[in-house]
Amino acid sequence: MSEPCIIDAHLHLGPPGVFFAPETESAQLLARMDRLRIRCAVCTDDVTLFDVNDDCLIRPRQVFEQSGGRIHYLGVFDPRRPEASLRSLGGAKEWPGFVGIKIHPSMHGVPAEDERYEPAWRFAAESDLPILTHSWSASGYNPEQHLSTPERFERHVRKYPGVRFVLGHAGGRGTGRHEAVRMANEYPNVYVDFAGDIFCYRLIETLVASVPTEKILFGSDFPWLDPSANLTRVLLADVPVSAKRSILCENALHVYRIGAATC
Repeated sequence: MSEPCIIDAHLHLGPPGVFFAPETESAQLLARMDRLRIRCAVCTDDVTLFDVNDDCLIRPRQVFEQSGGRIHYLGVFDPRRPEASLRSLGGAKEWPGFVGIKIHPSMHGVPAEDERYEPAWRFAAESDLPILTHSWSASGYNPEQHLSTPERFERHVRKYPGVRFVLGHAGGRGTGRHEAVRMANEYPNVYVDFAGDIFCYRLIETLVASVPTEKILFGSDFPWLDPSANLTRVLLADVPVSAKRSILCENALHVYRIGAATC
């Protein structure tokens, strides 16, 4: 491929909590994007994952503006604080650069099927916004991951078929990825991104063979991983160039309604 339009559809900024990350600020991210010719990104500010409040999306909006419209952002819905979350999302709904909602059942300690997520799905449906979620396989060393296994989202996916829903990390490894693939095939509104440390053999080739190409989005999970890791996997994958274009750009344009002029 030469000069592809590339959109990193899953990354983060801000303090990463328990994870080590040497680069967490927007200037550092933009430098990486420029080096790798990534045109734009979809970002969750990690501060908002830990503390949803009325002003929590001001910083991501400033980053969007300071980046020249390259770093778009998601608002967080915390089911433990629904009123504050909805105020934050409602206030940002018409802001430039705001492109969707992020949920994280494992971090917030609320299982994915819980009715406390209902306001987020309703808001997304009424506002024509996508939802990106953390998803992963059940884990013996990280037991909170069981709250985010893909099949647990199915109740809301069925109820809100018009909400574009992205299973971040494609369900992780093993049974989680198997369930994510099943859901992406079964439900028209379900997509997967492969952000994160899913370092298994021929991941991109396997995903392209398993689900419609238009359901797969490139993500890096910066700052925990250098964007070049997952980007290289796509560029060197043994799949058609048309599939690479879909994964690297076209699918993110559709899911997050990022203007085509971006690329």
